Amino acid sequence: MSNHPIPIIEACGTYREVGRQIGEQCKPQIAGMMSLLHESVPPNKTWDMLVSESKIFQTHSRAVYPQYMDELEGIAEGAGVSFDELFISMCEELWETPPYGKGCTDMAARGRATLDGTTLIAHTNDLSAKTEHDLVILKVQAGDEPEFLGVSAGGVGISAGYNAARISLTGNQLNSNDVRHGVPRLLVVRAILGAKHLSAAMDACLLKERASSYNNLLADGTGEVYSMEGSATDLEAIYIEKDVLAHANHYTHPAMRRFELDRSTIANSLIRHNRAEYLLKENYGKLTPDLFKQLLADHGGYPTSICKHGFNSVTVFSIIVQVETLTAWIGRGQPCETVYTEYKLEPCQAMSL
Repeated sequence: MSNHPIPIIEACGTYREVGRQIGEQCKPQIAGMMSLLHESVPPNKTWDMLVSESKIFQTHSRAVYPQYMDELEGIAEGAGVSFDELFISMCEELWETPPYGKGCTDMAARGRATLDGTTLIAHTNDLSAKTEHDLVILKVQAGDEPEFLGVSAGGVGISAGYNAARISLTGNQLNSNDVRHGVPRLLVVRAILGAKHLSAAMDACLLKERASSYNNLLADGTGEVYSMEGSATDLEAIYIEKDVLAHANHYTHPAMRRFELDRSTIANSLIRHNRAEYLLKENYGKLTPDLFKQLLADHGGYPTSICKHGFNSVTVFSIIVQVETLTAWIGRGQPCETVYTEYKLEPCQAMSL
């Protein structure tokens, strides 16, 4: 069993101060992330080409999110690395396929589907096995935003988390055919975790200047759950039905399927999506954090199962969030081998339910 928790990095202050604190504490992880990026340069590009093109993304990002660009500049300063090179790590859109071999499976349940009626979000995060060594948990309070807890590969971009305003964010890599220059989707994730209410989180997903989009699975403390299934130019907000929802790494809404980059590559995702729906239905009314720990370790369709063991990516961490209580359980490595650690946030005073 893997019982070595992911290291937690705490930071608070202005966006620039928060960035510096993260950069100073995450120097080894950032170095590892940058090394992996250098190894992953597409064959038709060079590192200098990526740096040059990423500056177009920088221009869009500064116009929309100057505060998060300040934060990223602080990270670069704290880590002692070039900002232009660090920013490449935010621009997955520069690669034909993501540099980390991303996957992910999400399951959500609320109301009648859970044993106690609370809202539970369960997520596996599939990346290159090398990234597990560089995982950190960021506990951040920046500017006047709610404090958030997020899991990051390298300390820069964030994969999943939740904040003290009871906004939960998990999600899934999507490969769309309309990727363009704009605000990187990883920066949109940062904006979601800064949201003070659900509509602000949804607004971030709908950002017209976005370069592409994940399927951002959003939940709040009133039990509202949406799968914001987006591309660069369109989005469908899929509302939870019968108190359960599942999503993996392909477009599911009929209006969005035309954006799938290559439908011949989605078998892996189809297996995990359908298996997740089956497990939610089979355990309807009984779902708890402990039961979700078992479901995330499921090997149906192995090795490309919910607990993923192969090909180009593996599950490097998993997270379960109980939104109302601001409690999360996070495990390093594959769910079938991990020991989960519990984390809590204190609610924002003005937003307590």
